[in-house]
Parts: sequence; structure tokens; C-alpha cells
Amino acid sequence: MLRRNKVRLFFFLKNFIRGLIFFAIAILFYKLIFRYFDLMDAENILSFDLSTSVVFILSFFSELIFGLIPPELFMIWLITTKSLDLYPYFIVALACLSYCAGFIAFLFGKYLHKTWLYEIMKKYVIGKYEKKINLYGWLVIIVAALTPLPFSATCAVVGAVGFNKNKFLYYALARFIRYALYSYLIWLAHPF
Repeated sequence: MLRRNKVRLFFFLKNFIRGLIFFAIAILFYKLIFRYFDLMDAENILSFDLSTSVVFILSFFSELIFGLIPPELFMIWLITTKSLDLYPYFIVALACLSYCAGFIAFLFGKYLHKTWLYEIMKKYVIGKYEKKINLYGWLVIIVAALTPLPFSATCAVVGAVGFNKNKFLYYALARFIRYALYSYLIWLAHPF
């Protein structure tokens, strides 16, 4: 195996394993909360109901601004407050919002490429990685789409270095895999 292939594989596996560990801890925490605590009292004390549109807007802006709120929290909110029949449709809607937010961040990066700010970033931060990001940008996009790495920040950087738009749109589809996998695991962890 070539050295660069080993580096790519190591980068992918390292970040993918980190993502799985983070997700496993979150699922374990979720299961323990539902098993050992009476949430009916807490629900009466902290009862607030957000409309679906507010949650979708919050999710979109969270994804757009470096993923401040993990998407798994929105999935947990959906499965606990909405009809289980609608859960898959809501997950698809959240995944589409995340994909669109990533594309907007990518376009922002493309715009940034033409500004003086990019020249400063290139000189002090991105310059030494620009060639590698252009070569291995697809791997960076996939890893960010599948793991807890900030997806929109990655999209912005990949766009700023001039990565091809059509390739970006293709590789960013991995975001749907993350939403499908994580939502299914949350479905399995949820006590019905």
C-alpha cells in the first residue's frame, strides 16, 4: 500500500472511530437517563414545546454556524415529541437542511477565495495545506460528513481552496449516511 493511501486510511479511521466513540457515549447517556430517572417529573417542571419549524430553523442555523448543537439532539427531540410514523420524514428533512447548510458554507468559502481575507489566511493558515486539500478534499468532506467534525467549517475551507463544486456536492451526500445511521441507532436506543 502506498504511503499516501495509508495516510488517508489512517486519517479516515481515526476520525471515524472518534465519531463512533462520541456517539456511543451519547447513546449510553441517553439510555441511562431513560432507565434510571423518572422523566415525567422533569417534563412537568421543564415543559416547553417547540414547533417543528422552530426546531428546523434552529437546526439549519446550528449546522450553518459550525454545528453548535449536535444533530443527534434534534433527532432525540423528534423521536420523543413527534409521531413515530413521521420520524423518518423528519430525519430526511434534517439531513436535507444539513446538506444545504454545508453547500451554503461551501459557496461562502468560494466567495472568500476572491477576497483579501483569503490571502491572509493562505499566508498564515491554509497555505501549506491548500494543495493537500485540493488533492484529498473528497476525503476531508466525507470524514466531516460522517463524524462530529464541524461539517460547515470543513465545507467553507474546501470551498475557499477552490475544490470543484460538483465533486463537493457528490461527496457531501455522505451527510445523509450519517443522519440515516445515527437516527436508526437513536431509534434502537429509544424506549418505546
